[in-house]
Amino acid sequence: MTWTNRSDDARGEQSASRFAMDRLLERPITSETLDENTRLVGQRHEEVESDELTVLIARIGDEWLGFDAHFADRVHAPTAIRRVPHRTAEHLAGVAAVDGEIIPAARLEVLLDLVRDAAPVEPRFVVVGPSDRRWAIPVDEVEGMIRVPRASIIDPPTTVSASLHRHTMGLVSMGDRLAALLDSTRLLDLLDGGLR
Repeated sequence: MTWTNRSDDARGEQSASRFAMDRLLERPITSETLDENTRLVGQRHEEVESDELTVLIARIGDEWLGFDAHFADRVHAPTAIRRVPHRTAEHLAGVAAVDGEIIPAARLEVLLDLVRDAAPVEPRFVVVGPSDRRWAIPVDEVEGMIRVPRASIIDPPTTVSASLHRHTMGLVSMGDRLAALLDSTRLLDLLDGGLR
């Protein structure tokens, strides 16, 4: 009977993969392919304004909120939130580890005067902001992504709380419900403001 070491097998598979990758990267490239790739990489990137907006829909308490998909980086299973000593910002819940990154976690219900009564059934983190200003926002539920024609966004009524109204671009329809579409720039400034 011959015994083999599993780590030797794994190393052999890794070196075979590495060899195949090296061979692929070192293959000769024609000048036409190189010119075409250079042209594509060198093109100026321009953002195209679309007639539609992609929105991530999530719920905090009874309030459905919409996050612009360019602002909402990802949805993540909730992790432990650790308190930050000597920080008094009421909306700062603490810091959380999300995919190996330590980011501040915010109580959005505090900032937007939302009521959160019951414990969430399907809690998630909505991670928002650019890479140097990321925040984890605990939400009670994530509905998913929807595409909304910009022309269909309606002005929020005056019955919306003052804080939520100030940070809302408008309302988007989700069938029989409406979601408050949050203003990404204002929301990020509001989140960061408590840390200064």
